[in-house]
Amino acid sequence: IIIGIVVLLGGAAGAYFMGLFDGMLGKGEEQEEVLTAEGEDGEGAPVEAVTTYYDLPDLLVNLSTTTNQTSFLKMKVTLELPSQADLDAAQQKLPAIMDHFNTYLRDLRATDLSGSAGMYRLREELLIRANKTMAPNKVSNILFREILVQ
Repeated sequence: IIIGIVVLLGGAAGAYFMGLFDGMLGKGEEQEEVLTAEGEDGEGAPVEAVTTYYDLPDLLVNLSTTTNQTSFLKMKVTLELPSQADLDAAQQKLPAIMDHFNTYLRDLRATDLSGSAGMYRLREELLIRANKTMAPNKVSNILFREILVQ
């Protein structure tokens, strides 16, 4: 009986953490993000948030190395932006974004990019640099279309 109770509680906890009960409890329902724009009368009119994407030019940099062997990184990156205004800002600030990305990437070693943890760190670092460059506008995410390390 005790083993049966432990198995039942373990299964229920696993189902809870996997989100199987969200629909039953009313939590897992997706909600559309709606922004409000101020009108002349002061009332907010609902405006749908539209995610836009901006493809950066291809990046090709030689990586930092302590040996005589040269390593290269070729990347195709897309910025995920929350609105059209952010897209316009990204187009205007493209040279600064590319400069910050290239400067950071040249300091990396090939070992820094190994595995999924390396890709996650790379994404986070590029996102930080993009948001600093784009401020007060925002970049939601960095998407990798292609990454080659040679």
